[in-house]
Amino acid sequence: MVVEILAGIALAKSAVSGIKSAIDTAKDVNDIAHHIDDLFRGQDQIRKKVAKDKKSKPKSKMRSMFSRKMGEDEDDDLSVGAVATMVLEQKKMDREILNLGIRIDNKFGRGTWDEILTTRKKLLEEHKAKVAKQKKIDKEQAEESDKFWSTVWMWIWQSFVVIAMILSMWAWLASVSKGQIPFLW
Repeated sequence: MVVEILAGIALAKSAVSGIKSAIDTAKDVNDIAHHIDDLFRGQDQIRKKVAKDKKSKPKSKMRSMFSRKMGEDEDDDLSVGAVATMVLEQKKMDREILNLGIRIDNKFGRGTWDEILTTRKKLLEEHKAKVAKQKKIDKEQAEESDKFWSTVWMWIWQSFVVIAMILSMWAWLASVSKGQIPFLW
C-alpha cells in the first residue's frame, strides 16, 4: 500500500520534471501529452490510495520532524505533525501543478492549461456516465438471464413431472389390464 502511494508520488514528480524539460523543445501540446497523462495518473493514484487507507500513510521527513518537535506519536494520524505534513505536501504538489500550468500557458498561449483541465474533467464525467450506463445494462442483462434460466428450469422440472405421471399411468394400466394394452406395446 505504501509502495503504491510512493510510486504515485514518484510518477507525478517525474511527470512534472518531464513536462518542464519538454516544454522548451515542444512544438505543440501533443509533444508533452504523455507527461501530462502521467501527472494526472499519479495524482489520481495518490488520491485513491490515500482515501482507501488513510492509516498506512508513508512517514515523511517533514512529519518526523514535526512529531519530534511537538513531542507527539508519529503513528497518530491526527497529530499536528501528520496534519501539517498532509497540508504542506498537498500545497507543494498544487504549487508545482500551478507553476506547470503557467509554463504551458506561456509556451502555448493563455488559457491552454485551463482548457486541458476543463477537457479532462469533461472526459472523466463522460467516462463515469458511460461506466454507470454499462453497469445498468449489465444488471438488466443479468436479470433477464436469471429470469430466462429460471423459466427453463421450471419447464424442465414440469416436463419431468408430466413424463413421470404418464409413465406411472401406463404402468398402472398395464398392471390392471394384465398386459392387455395393445396400443402401448
